[in-house]
Parts: sequence; structure tokens; C-alpha cells
Amino acid sequence: TWNFCSKNLNTINIQSIAASLRQHGLGILNTTVNYTYQFLAQKFHVFSQFLFDEYIRGHLSKERRWFRKHKAEHGNMYPYDRAFKFCKEIRKLGVADNGRTFLDQFRILITEIGNALGYVRMVRSAGMHFCSEAVRFLPDLDEIIDFEPHAGAGKPAGGEAAAA
Repeated sequence: TWNFCSKNLNTINIQSIAASLRQHGLGILNTTVNYTYQFLAQKFHVFSQFLFDEYIRGHLSKERRWFRKHKAEHGNMYPYDRAFKFCKEIRKLGVADNGRTFLDQFRILITEIGNALGYVRMVRSAGMHFCSEAVRFLPDLDEIIDFEPHAGAGKPAGGEAAAA
């Protein structure tokens, strides 16, 4: 997360999540994925509301029709000048209370969705990392050590039996 009041950027990586798994156990994976799923469901609802807005939908449909008709002329690339014009048209919708246009808010929404999906993938990788580190403590089933020769017959050695 970026803190606008200071010049610090807090990050998280696979090793820090794996350390949390060692500390708190694998049970946090289910909670993490469920929480992220609910977050994504909320964000996708806002995403669909934006796309189903009549003004947005009308402009997107018009641009899609234009692109399908002219894509061969432009080498299957959408022209920058049309994108700029589209952005200007969307700005006519107005500005939110925080000073951002609706297109800016949509960009932020898409970024939040992408970050949440990346977070789930990182948690999955950290879980796999944790398990791969923990597997070294499992015994090798191909080389089972026979403890009987090392433990003896279960009787104390030599004079210890007489002292008892």
C-alpha cells in the first residue's frame, strides 16, 4: 500500500506469507481466500454496474462497431486519437466528489481486481513454498531406520540392573 503522507511503500512477498503460515497454520488460507472472494464479488458487481450504464454501453458499442469495421486499416490496433476522443466523451459524465472522473475510478477498480487476483496467486505460491519446506521433516519411506539394534533388547546394560 502506498501512504501519501510519507515516502514509504509497504510490500508483501511469498516468504513473509510463508512465515505467517508457519506462525498461524494452514487454516488462514481458507479465511484469506474467502475474504478475497467476497472482496472480488463486490468489485465485480461495481464493474458490471459501470459497464451496464446506458451512456457507457452506448459509447462502447459504437466504438466496437467502428473497430470491427476498420481494424484491417489500422493493423488490428485501436487508434490513439479515437481512444483520446473516447476519454473526453466519458469525462462529460462528470467528476466524483474526490475529483476523479468515472474513467479514473474504473481504472482504479480494475487495478484493485488485478491486485486481489495477484494476492490470491501469491498466497497459493506461499502455501506451496511452506509445504515444500515442511516436507523435509517427513521420513523417507524408502530408507526406514531399524531402531532395535540401537535400543538394545529393552534391558539396562551391565551393572545398572543390579543397582536397581
